[in-house]
Amino acid sequence: MFRTRTPRALRGAFTLIELLVVIAIIAILIGLLLPAVQKVREAAARMSCSNNLKQISLAAHNYASANECLPPGFNSASYVGSLAYLSPFIEQDNIFKLIEQTKLTIPATGGSWWGGASWTAANNHVKTFLCPSDNARDTPTAGIFAYYYTTGTTLTGGVFGPGYPNLGRTNYVASAGALGDTSNNGTVAPNAFYQQYKGPYFVNSKTKLTDITDGTSNTIGFGETLGGNGQSDYRASWMGAGALPTAWGTIDPPSWVSFGSKHSGIVLFSNCDGSVVSMKKISGGTDWFTTRWYDQQRRAGMSDGQVIGNDV
Repeated sequence: MFRTRTPRALRGAFTLIELLVVIAIIAILIGLLLPAVQKVREAAARMSCSNNLKQISLAAHNYASANECLPPGFNSASYVGSLAYLSPFIEQDNIFKLIEQTKLTIPATGGSWWGGASWTAANNHVKTFLCPSDNARDTPTAGIFAYYYTTGTTLTGGVFGPGYPNLGRTNYVASAGALGDTSNNGTVAPNAFYQQYKGPYFVNSKTKLTDITDGTSNTIGFGETLGGNGQSDYRASWMGAGALPTAWGTIDPPSWVSFGSKHSGIVLFSNCDGSVVSMKKISGGTDWFTTRWYDQQRRAGMSDGQVIGNDV
């Protein structure tokens, strides 16, 4: 009578079916683990982004303490944006010293920022100006905004082509309110409707904290931007990032005219007191003159007298 014996090499080993079951279990566990890892990673990125916005807003407070007013949203003579004025208050004094002072005064007398030592300064990447959820340092397919600002009820922008890979980018920009100062600092008749929602940062602005009569904790100071539609077509340079209007809302996908982010469902903003809040994204185009649209303009306006909560 023959006795079946298990070959020595197979004693204690997995059968093929058992091995396939183990592989399937591991695959399921990995499938369950990856979303959790991604959520933790995004939560960390969002926290870092919130901290960046807080630091920028606190830098604006320090600037106001030193200069008795907030920095301008945009310098119309040199095309320098508000973030450049804040650089010495976020431990970037060496970069700030490269910017010619004649390009920071209002009115500026030193020409545009893309000439001279200011160009060298602008080609530095500042970590505080970049959201970790985005990859703003990639090479955009269409170009990098040298500047954007509102004139009357029009948003104007100028773009460098895609051949400037070293130019410093930003994911943050000052808030002009609905359309900024539509009177152009009193030189023309303002648009009464949009003027009521004027924000703290606009062309050649010198806003004092006491001008924010709605309260610094109720008024948007800075927000997130992708510079384009989120597909790396455009980016924004931190040197020329002027104040962006809120009239176009937080559309998804975003546009260069709107605030936007890579965070899931929200765009982060900082109030003028440094606290960080969020606004919900809306799919499709701007929801003009809806309740939600009005709420966003009221949050952005600094003296409209219509104070609302943070949940918009």
